[in-house]
This record gives sequence, structure tokens and C-alpha cells, in this order.
Amino acid sequence: MNLIFRKMEIKDIAQVYEIECDLFQDPWSYDSFLADVKNEQIAQAFVVDNRSEIIGYMVCWSYAKEVHIGNVAVSRKWQSQGIGSFILNQISECFKDMEISYLEVRESNQPAINLYKKFGFEILYLRKDYYSNGENAFVMVKKDNKRGKNGLV
Repeated sequence: MNLIFRKMEIKDIAQVYEIECDLFQDPWSYDSFLADVKNEQIAQAFVVDNRSEIIGYMVCWSYAKEVHIGNVAVSRKWQSQGIGSFILNQISECFKDMEISYLEVRESNQPAINLYKKFGFEILYLRKDYYSNGENAFVMVKKDNKRGKNGLV
């Protein structure tokens, strides 16, 4: 593998959207990804590129020393190969000065919950009926204990 973590570009969105539609029953729209790529003041969108093939991506929004991780995904054929951990390591490095990070995850997505816990996220509370099919989401948060404040590592 030759993994490169880089900013998502408009040319990447077609591959990202293909993965999104394959993985999720209520995928983000192509236009949502486009808006986030164009709005670099608040949104940060990244891809994991393996020899010009997009195999994973993440989108987050940062403001006021907080980062909200909105979407993390790994192509089905690349799952269980450490790509999710690679993405979370990169996120931690990119946003090391943030004081708090949080995300929502499907209550039923135990593999993702376990991965987030491995990286220090804790379940904060349950958000009822969060997804379009009525499924609940856990809101998870990561705090920066080394500074004695809430925060991303």
C-alpha cells in the first residue's frame, strides 16, 4: 500500500460519492461534498489515496477550538485493513490544537464505535431518531486530558 492522506479535491468527489452510496443507506449528496471542498474556511475534507484510487475519506468542520467529524468512511474492499485507524491518526495530527472533537455514529455500528473508543472517544449521550430511517446515534466526544481541558489530542 502507498497511502497518501491529502485534501479532497473536486476531481475526487466522484470516487468519494461512489463509496458513500455503496456504504450508506442515506448517503450524503454529491453537492454536499462539493460544498465542503469549496468551503475551506470551516470545512476540511480529506481522502486516503492509494495509487490514484480513493479508498477512504473524512469530512469535518472546525470552529472555536472544536472539530466536528461529520463523515469517516473506508471503501468496502479496504475495510479491516487499518485504513480507519490511519484516518483517525491523521485527524489527530491535523487537529492537535483543537480542544474538543465530537461525532455521531449509528447506535448499531459497533465496529466504528470500537474504533472511536480505541482513539479515546467516549459516548456522551444518545441522540434519538437521528438518521432518516429513525435509527439512533451515539454522540461521542474526545477530550484533551494532557492540557486539563476538553479537547482533541
